[in-house]
Order: sequence, then structure tokens, then C-alpha cells
Amino acid sequence: MTNWTPSLEGAAGPRYLAIADALARDITAGRLKAGDRLPTHRDLAWHLGVTVGTVSRAYAEAERRGLTSGEVGRGTFVNVPVSSEQLHRWHDARPGTIHLRSAPPMPCPEEAEISEVMQRVAASPRAMEMMRYQPQRGRPEHREAGALWMSRPGFEVTADHMTLSAGAHHGVLIALAAVTRPGEHIVSDSLTYPGIRSLARMLGLRLDGLERDADGPLPDAFEEACRTHDVKAIYLCPNQHNPTSVTMSEERRRDLAAVARKFGVAVIEDDTFGFLDGSEPLPLAAHVPELGYYVVGLSKTVSPGLRCGYVVAPEKAQSRLASAVHSTCWMACPLTAEIGAELIRSGVAARISAGRKREAEVRSVIAREALDGWDFDCSEGSTFLWLRLPEPWRSSEFASEAERRGVLVTPSDPFMVGRRESAPAVRVCFGPPEDHDELRRGLAILGEQLREGPSYAFNNVV
Repeated sequence: MTNWTPSLEGAAGPRYLAIADALARDITAGRLKAGDRLPTHRDLAWHLGVTVGTVSRAYAEAERRGLTSGEVGRGTFVNVPVSSEQLHRWHDARPGTIHLRSAPPMPCPEEAEISEVMQRVAASPRAMEMMRYQPQRGRPEHREAGALWMSRPGFEVTADHMTLSAGAHHGVLIALAAVTRPGEHIVSDSLTYPGIRSLARMLGLRLDGLERDADGPLPDAFEEACRTHDVKAIYLCPNQHNPTSVTMSEERRRDLAAVARKFGVAVIEDDTFGFLDGSEPLPLAAHVPELGYYVVGLSKTVSPGLRCGYVVAPEKAQSRLASAVHSTCWMACPLTAEIGAELIRSGVAARISAGRKREAEVRSVIAREALDGWDFDCSEGSTFLWLRLPEPWRSSEFASEAERRGVLVTPSDPFMVGRRESAPAVRVCFGPPEDHDELRRGLAILGEQLREGPSYAFNNVV
């Protein structure tokens, strides 16, 4: 742990922002280096004469800026160096910037049908019924629609094993809340969806990243973690893994499920990006149903505004899931659930999902062709790719330089849990551009940047 104490002399504005700004300055000046462990919240608060809450807000702001990463029970660490431009500019991108950073669903003409379904739901005699309090697990007909959406040969789902959530992210939250208590251990892929880190912090959980290969977390690493700690849950994104886009093999799913059964570890499976068309291997929950929590939302395959999710879980866990829903949002929005159910029952959701998948297939081909010759993972039909950067690029420097050139991508830091990956990388998303030409322009800029390499100025950033 470093003895870092920032200088706040003459700082104006909120103290937590002054601490975060001082942290940025000291990283730029080289006084703090990648991997340095910062003082605990309590120690820094004592040295600065501020409250622990102020330091907590400062560290949260630093992590939002990408300066640090933290895990419950392990501390807060300085991330890899970034340019001074990136450290101090956290406003909206300038007009004309090509966004390849976020991962919205692909545009498709079928999405226009959502408006018709919404009008039908609004005109229904049931509409006012949806404005009243409902059961915490959701109305039976809404859960039945979710079961219809998720069921497939080899993985038949019933409404009895279903709880509604306010989207997939909330579904992961209530699943974690149902199987853990503050201070307990959970594990995930060492490269994974950043939201699991924030959920672990919120719930006071100790999150460890598992060693991985191209197929995902290693079963041996999972077993070793279970032997070392009393692991309560493993979080996985096996279909179109975020951020690599790779779909986990059937064999790896079975192996991880076997370890989970051996140690009684809950498997929380986030299928946010799966198109649920039968092309993916069976969920892990099909191999270990007594421990499986299978989470699906409608945001990535149907519409981002439909904050409607479905959690398939063992029957014995349903009361705990209901309590978690009650504690976090009282109930998933019934009106949204009604729209989602009508989209599913009418076949509109399936048509939209198919349309989005077709567009994803086209855009992924464009991306693979544009970056041919470079090292990346991009599954067929993926909505993003994982671009490994050649030496001497560093992830944050590449993202900062791309932004200077007018393209937004996501550096690797937010996706890291625990240990650092040896190869710097960025995630490049295909969904935000309005058309194929804009996507090609953005990818061409990234290709040119890769060919040119870091500028002299970047090689001399400290």
C-alpha cells in the first residue's frame, strides 16, 4: 500500500472532486504508477481530515474516470497510465464523433412494430390493472410469457421457476442478493461485464477473477478458488461473452457446472446478448438446475427501453428472489412487463430479435473485413469485437488517441477483475452507427491508427 496523501491546498468545490483531481494529477506526474494500492478509505480520511464518505465518493469518481479499480476486501488500485487529455475531459464527445463504445442492439426495420404493440396494450381494458401493485415475482401471465421466450429443447422453463426483474442487470442483482450475504466470496471470469464489479461493491461481496483461456474461465481455477474460499456464486456471460464476443463451448459449460455442483456454488448466468434462437449451446442451468440462476433481458435483443428481465431459478429460491425484488424496486414495472409479454406472445419480439441478428451478422462481417490482419475476437453475428493491440500501445492510450481522431471505443480496464491481462485491448461495438458507411469510417480510422502506431507524444506520456 502506498503512503499517498494528496495535496488539497487551494482546491475549490466539493472535497471528493478535489481528491479525484489530485489523484489524476499524481498519476500524470508519475507519483502514482499502475498497480499501486491506494490507502484505505479510513486511513485517507484521517490524514485529510475529511469523512470516510467523502473518500468513498472520491474513489468512486476516480473509478468512473477509469483511474482506479477496486474490489471488496482487496483494496483500490491505480489503473494503467492514461493521457492527461483523457484524465481531465469527461464531457460528452464533440459533434461528429463516431460512437463504437456502447453496445446497443442493432437497428432493424422490425422494431417499428413495437409502437403498434404499445398502442394495443394502452387500449386494452387491462391497462389500468397494470398501474396497480402486483406480486413481487410478477403476474403469472407475465412469467408465462418469459418462460415461452426462454424455453428450448433441453431447457424447458415454467412460470413456477420464474421471477420478473427490471432488466437483466437487476436480475443479476437479485440473484446475487438471493444467494449471498455481505462479506462472502463470489468469482467471475477475470475478463467480464463491468457491472458485476459495481454490484459486488454494493452488496459488500468479495469478487475474485478466475484465470481464463479463449473459452472462458478455467475449471481448475474455479475449483482452486472454491477450495481456498467459501465461494457462494460464480457469475458468467457464456453467450457472446462481454467483451470478447466468444460463445463458451458445451464442454466448458459442463466442466464448470460440475465444479459448481461439487462445491454447492450458485451459477448466475447472464444471457444478455444471446439471441435465444437455438444456435447457442444449452445454458449451464440445464446442467446444474438445482444451482442455476439464468438471467435474460429484452434490452439487447428487442429494445433497450424495455427494462424487463426474467430470472429462472430453483423453486426453493423464489421467495428469496421475491424479497430481493421487494427490497430494490418493490416490483418490476407491470406495464413494461405487459408490453414485453405482448411482444413475445404476438411473435413481434421474435421478429425483432431475428432482424437484429441479421443486421449484427452484416456488421460483424464489415468489422472483420475492415480490421483483417489485426488480432481480434469477433464471433459471427456478434455486436462487438475485442481488439488486441500491438506493442507499444496501451489500452487507455489507444482509446484516448482514437477519441482525438473522432472515434469512441472502450479500453480494457473496466472489464478486468483482479489480475491484469498481459495484452492490452479495446472493445469495439457495431450498434451505435446509424448506417454501414458510418461504421466503415470509424473502423477505417482505427485501422489507420493501428498502422501508424503511437505518436512520439504518446510514447513520452508518463
